Amino acid sequence: MKRKLLISIKIAALSLIVSAQNEIDALRYSQSNIFGTAKFSSMSGAYGALGGDFSSLSYNPAGIGFYEFNEISFSPVFYYNNVTSYRSTRLENDKIGGNIGSFGIIFSMPQTNDSKFKRINIGLGTNMINTYDHNIRIEGENNTSSMTDKILELANGNTIDNLNPLNTSLAFWTDLIDLQNNTIDSSLNPQWYLYDNGNYISHIKNNSNKLQTKNIRSSGSQHEFIVSLGGSLNEKIYLGATIGFPTLNYYELSVYTEDVLEDTINNLEGFSLEEELSTNGDGINIKGGAIIRISENFKIGASLHSPTYFNIEESYTSAINTYFSSNNYTEISPSNYFEYELITPWKGVFSASAIFNKYILLSADLEIVDYSFTKLNSASYDFRYENEAIQNSYQKTNNFRIGSEINFDEIKIRAGYSKYGSPYTNNDFYQEGYSFGIGLNRNNYFLDIAYNLSQNNEEHKLYSEEYINPTLIINTNHNILLTLGIRY
Repeated sequence: MKRKLLISIKIAALSLIVSAQNEIDALRYSQSNIFGTAKFSSMSGAYGALGGDFSSLSYNPAGIGFYEFNEISFSPVFYYNNVTSYRSTRLENDKIGGNIGSFGIIFSMPQTNDSKFKRINIGLGTNMINTYDHNIRIEGENNTSSMTDKILELANGNTIDNLNPLNTSLAFWTDLIDLQNNTIDSSLNPQWYLYDNGNYISHIKNNSNKLQTKNIRSSGSQHEFIVSLGGSLNEKIYLGATIGFPTLNYYELSVYTEDVLEDTINNLEGFSLEEELSTNGDGINIKGGAIIRISENFKIGASLHSPTYFNIEESYTSAINTYFSSNNYTEISPSNYFEYELITPWKGVFSASAIFNKYILLSADLEIVDYSFTKLNSASYDFRYENEAIQNSYQKTNNFRIGSEINFDEIKIRAGYSKYGSPYTNNDFYQEGYSFGIGLNRNNYFLDIAYNLSQNNEEHKLYSEEYINPTLIINTNHNILLTLGIRY
């Protein structure tokens, strides 16, 4: 093992800013999924031209104009998540949890008979926008590359005291990598001489057979507290606006392991890289919308969502453990705390709904989002390369949702379908979902239950696409939502 006393490592003087904040984080916090009330979810969120449901205020605020009574509603959500990874080994991991899908209060204020606005309504509450609870395991054999190839790429050209304390420095002091010229000189005391010219070698041969494994445990969610105002203009035009205050929390523990199945340099049997990420953020956005009643049975709607301006705090630590036949070594990084800003994309939603034979309701939404608009900013770091990666990696996408309801007086039967386009410019990402539900609606209360099944694919990069192809991940979510509401 190297002797740290031989070399002065000035960690305190190093900049600990490492771009853990990248295009992956930007996309994660910019996307939203269908949660909220059971009624909203059972129709796959196709509520842009309907209204009268609290979750719709986060999509088309004009829906608040349909309320004729004060209302309070509460919606818990229970979910089961399954993640399947496909490398040389197919693996599955599950996670079960729950959260608050929606909680809202509506105050309806009728206006005087001679007013064009029949009522002015105010809404307060919270809607769940996304969940980050996943367990992922990836495993496969590889005889063409190693994570140390990427570590060498980052290390080469940097002298020891300039190695990154969050990754390459850890690799050096655990003997995962070493200086290319490293000799013993008996005339020196101590008898060690390091020819530090910034050239390094790996103690793992990239063409040796090795078992690569990665376990990821993530948790957290994104909620949006909303304040909405709107009303009905002669029961023909409904207008509304919402100020949203989203909050997010995200935690990830990732452990990457390489077990070498053949002989290596210096009898290195394997190593692991542990990374721990904790993120918290809050933001603000504005949404405005309108719904027009074309006829008694046909309505159209549109809404525009401003970008969300997030202030995010992030804490990151890492550790490398190496396992030799005669000894083991561990190095832990200093904690890296960083603050930055995220600007999410604009969003436009166009909607229509129709009633057939007085009992059958159909509604549809077309949502347009340009994820290449997303930006990262910081007063202490230039995100030029990360923002270029966002522009090159992401694109404008169209999302489609359709919902239906059959009205049996007090009993409502609902179903829906959603299809989300790929935010990526270079792969065939997809996400689609199916939903079903039933509701009981009486004069002073209502009770709804919904089941939502959604599935999407994504690609996970173990370390770099230059050295190894991404791993295909299939993410399947089963959600059950309950809503109890009271009118007064």
